[in-house]
Amino acid sequence: MWSILADLVVGIFDFVLDVLLFRGLRRKHGQRNRSVAEDTVEVARFDFVTLTFIALVSVGLMLILALGFDVPAGWSVGIGITVGAIWGLWRYAQLVRE
Repeated sequence: MWSILADLVVGIFDFVLDVLLFRGLRRKHGQRNRSVAEDTVEVARFDFVTLTFIALVSVGLMLILALGFDVPAGWSVGIGITVGAIWGLWRYAQLVRE
């Protein structure tokens, strides 16, 4: 019971820190100021929609490489994680520049 509550509190704290970090990065890059609500929606969309899509595509790439092209499992996982990480960083940089 307590671990569920602790995970919930940590998740909320993590999300608030994400929004504050996002606002700080936008301010540092000289982007226009938006309301906290707009930034919260953008971070939530990035966290739940964009990253989920990137993760699914990365897993699909791993499976295609491992099962379709007989690439060793370690290599396919490494390639999938690398592609997902680069794509996620690129999308976050785009989000900060908007």
